[in-house]
Amino acid sequence: MTAVGKRAVDYATLPTLTHDLARQAAHQLLALRGDGEPVPAAKLAAIEQFYRREARLLDEERYAEWYDLLADDLFYWLPLTENRFRRDERPRIAAENMAIFDERKADIAVRIGRLDSRLVWTEDPPTRHVYVVSNVEAFATGVDNEYECHSTFLQYRNRAERDESTLVGRRRDVLRQVGGGFQVARRLIVLPQAVLLTKSLSVFF
Repeated sequence: MTAVGKRAVDYATLPTLTHDLARQAAHQLLALRGDGEPVPAAKLAAIEQFYRREARLLDEERYAEWYDLLADDLFYWLPLTENRFRRDERPRIAAENMAIFDERKADIAVRIGRLDSRLVWTEDPPTRHVYVVSNVEAFATGVDNEYECHSTFLQYRNRAERDESTLVGRRRDVLRQVGGGFQVARRLIVLPQAVLLTKSLSVFF
């Protein structure tokens, strides 16, 4: 059990993704190619609004509110990208690759609790964030109220006086419509770098 904001989170109430189920989720994300039927304009506008709000919550470190945008069965994955020659037909990203983040909602709760503890010296003084999300596309899937979404992001960070970092990448999401809003059920973060030069990754994408 940990705390997210002022709430206690009991891990036992969250679904467990076994190793096999997590790899299945990874394969599902890698298979998303934008081949489905594009969603109607009104649905796309709602999804874009969801992403704008998510970026603002992360900018403002409103992590407890961002946590509520995550589905209980979340799979959140940032795999390593491997350098390969063009003649090498093996994929740069594979479900079995090592990953920087290979997480469930309970893992996200632990990371938020760590930041909330105010004991993380790399975040005191805190990092200032600016998230920009763009190039949003959304497609129907074979599951009711679930949508395949693609986007690009830029994440700029500045800390203290001269410590700054910029990360740019792509995301593939499965968004699930719940009531009048959406939740992230699956997220693949793809960074172009094979070696990350940033000093830390105590951030969310």
